[in-house]
Amino acid sequence: MIAVLAIAALLVVSFLTAHQESPTGATHASGDYSYGGYRGWYDLLAREGIAVERFRQHHDALGASGIDTLIVAFPSGAVAHVWDAGERDALRAWVRGGGHLIDIGITPPVDKNDGKGEVLFGVDARRGPTGALRGPWSASIAAWQNRGSVRLQAAKGAHAQTLLADRAGALVVRYPYGRGSVLSIADAAVFENRALGRIDDARLAYLAGRPSTPRRVTAFDEAVRGDIVERAWYRALDAPELVALAIVALAGLLWLLYGIVPLGPAVRLTPPREPTSEEFLDAVAALYGRAHARGHARDALIADARRMVERAPRIPENIALARRIDAVAAEPVRDDAALLVVAQLARTARENTIAMALKRAPRRLTRRSAPPRRTRGAA
Repeated sequence: MIAVLAIAALLVVSFLTAHQESPTGATHASGDYSYGGYRGWYDLLAREGIAVERFRQHHDALGASGIDTLIVAFPSGAVAHVWDAGERDALRAWVRGGGHLIDIGITPPVDKNDGKGEVLFGVDARRGPTGALRGPWSASIAAWQNRGSVRLQAAKGAHAQTLLADRAGALVVRYPYGRGSVLSIADAAVFENRALGRIDDARLAYLAGRPSTPRRVTAFDEAVRGDIVERAWYRALDAPELVALAIVALAGLLWLLYGIVPLGPAVRLTPPREPTSEEFLDAVAALYGRAHARGHARDALIADARRMVERAPRIPENIALARRIDAVAAEPVRDDAALLVVAQLARTARENTIAMALKRAPRRLTRRSAPPRRTRGAA
């Protein structure tokens, strides 16, 4: 019964599990074990001691990736690919800056600038028997069977070196491109998993996949198939922006530490004693000085003094006081002493006004009431 239940469970799981559809063409992906994948080539280079990895970013990130050699092979058939003018220009700029490109097969067209600056072009192979291989690599590779129907043709005046060729045309060509170099291979099927079982094809895969500099990295370009890992947000920042971000982070960290760890003596919330009048005036004067508020204080005092003088009668004493107020109002207040002069003048105007108001008041309101007289016989 246990065996029957286990078999039934396996059958249920197999029916419920979604089956992955087989690719509609050769993917040329370094992680694909099917007939048209490049997983065999990836494992072959790793077994031979070459540092291999997969490139899964946009091509403008090649400069900071540390990759020495990049293998670019587009898929065939109905397999989708990701390629545009921006990716093409970024790849060309990386090669011109010193990168080594292994260009395998035909590159899909993007726009009219595809052929601008190109050294090699893919052409149909010449008719007739292909014959034996020739070139510097022919000593190690003599039995390349499936060579495909595409050959490479160099532009006029190009400094290209043919490494492998037959009667039908060039198969493997190397040429300089800026400070870098390009190794172009006509047919992409020679590196597929189903082809690497032949010894000469495996030798070709090793010779083609070696980095241009020993102990450097050879990467398989998976971005052309849409396998792209987007960059983190901080990798899109330039050096000045990263420095500014680091300063802000450091300031925030110091602020947190200042709140957690006391960096000085404790500050009392209440003063140990009440300040004296002199200290209070000094503090107010300092506050006015820091806030540049002497002018506002002078204006308020002048307005109060003029209001008091206007209420007072027009006698010579008040007229002279009004002139003094106008003279002080016209002068700038440069220090606290000048502000105190204005304050004293406003106080004088207020005292004069109050004194004159008391003189003009009725006598019965200003004199003190006399105590009641006692009469004889009062208890």
